[in-house]
Amino acid sequence: MLTFQRLLVFGAVIGLAGCAAPAPQSGAGAHARAVATLQRVNARAHTCWLKDSDFRDYGLVPELDTTSTPRLLVVPRGKPQALPKAVIVASADSAQFYGPLAASPLSTRIQDDISRWAGGASGC
Repeated sequence: MLTFQRLLVFGAVIGLAGCAAPAPQSGAGAHARAVATLQRVNARAHTCWLKDSDFRDYGLVPELDTTSTPRLLVVPRGKPQALPKAVIVASADSAQFYGPLAASPLSTRIQDDISRWAGGASGC
């Protein structure tokens, strides 16, 4: 009889576990897509911006392995610990930026570049 009671308890636990709502995958999936988007932007920015005289005063510091929003920091060249001049944040399929460079003559170019790259374009 004791075995039968154990089976009943086991069955009840399994049954209740089946009723529990599964953890939503959209949060984890959306974060993974945001990281992939920022990886594309980071790769293109390294290829295009760091060789361009308009960006000679800046370096890039990626923050891709965070549990929060992945970011790419545009910092003074050679000073990765300095306050960023721009912060690029990514979502699943887009990227935006904010910071002092958002009010600079480079603002439109930065936004256009990161929007294209977030969308999958590969050219400079």
